[in-house]
Amino acid sequence: MLNRVVKDAVPRGHYADPMETMGERLRRLRVARGYTQPEFAKLVGVTKSAVSQWEDDSTKNLKLTTLARVLDVLGTDLQYLVWGESRGPVGTGNARSPRRASES
Repeated sequence: MLNRVVKDAVPRGHYADPMETMGERLRRLRVARGYTQPEFAKLVGVTKSAVSQWEDDSTKNLKLTTLARVLDVLGTDLQYLVWGESRGPVGTGNARSPRRASES
């Protein structure tokens, strides 16, 4: 019969914590800058629904012009937004200093 027990299985939790996604980084940066989704959407020139979809990772591709506006509004760079703190190429800077909503 079928043996459902795998003798070499590793219990959950032995692997590294899951990496933060681009959507999670985007949400964290947006909140840190003090923007609501509708405020951020207006600054970038998209709908609140688009921002929501970016943040829940259901949209994978952003147009280049939109991505450039996102980076500018959030005051970050592409490498940080895409790869996070530890995933960017070695020797490159990560996020630029944060800007507050009042500085825009």
